[in-house]
Amino acid sequence: MSQTLDRLFDKYEQGSLTRRELMAGVVSFVALGNKTLAAKPPISETSTVHLNHVNLRVVDVQRSFAFYEKFFGIRMKPTRTYHALDCGNGTFISLQTKTDIDQETFRVSPDAVEWARTPGESPGMIEHFCLEIDNFDLQKTVAALKAAGHETVVVGDNLLTSDPDGILVQVVDTKLRFPHEA
Repeated sequence: MSQTLDRLFDKYEQGSLTRRELMAGVVSFVALGNKTLAAKPPISETSTVHLNHVNLRVVDVQRSFAFYEKFFGIRMKPTRTYHALDCGNGTFISLQTKTDIDQETFRVSPDAVEWARTPGESPGMIEHFCLEIDNFDLQKTVAALKAAGHETVVVGDNLLTSDPDGILVQVVDTKLRFPHEA
């Protein structure tokens, strides 16, 4: 595992990967490898961060599903606004088309923050990723992010923010269950 990540960081340091490509590679590697991240967030020294899901913007859900099923044996479970590819242990890849994205009110409402408005983005990209934190304290995390100058949006038990490069980050408690898990 560390050799693969070392190669990604080497390519980034050599200038052959952008920051966005580096992040996409790391997130994809973790999602498909179903590994636990060993980071301790500053908002809670006793919590562990895990990758919950990666959301891919696709043109054709069935075409994308056929690829992941054929080559990786991943099964799909659709919901109203996304199609979950189960990677095991609670980790999944979410496939969404523009039509799916347009159904998510928090993104398209008039008061949505600009970095959460991604319906105009092109397919073939990592649209966002979701981290889950054991014993997640939503209010403490919002306060810590705001104190550091980061905008946040809270939708139910979900925290949304943007990383320094504009990548949408969703944060939830480990106990949260998504619609496909019901």
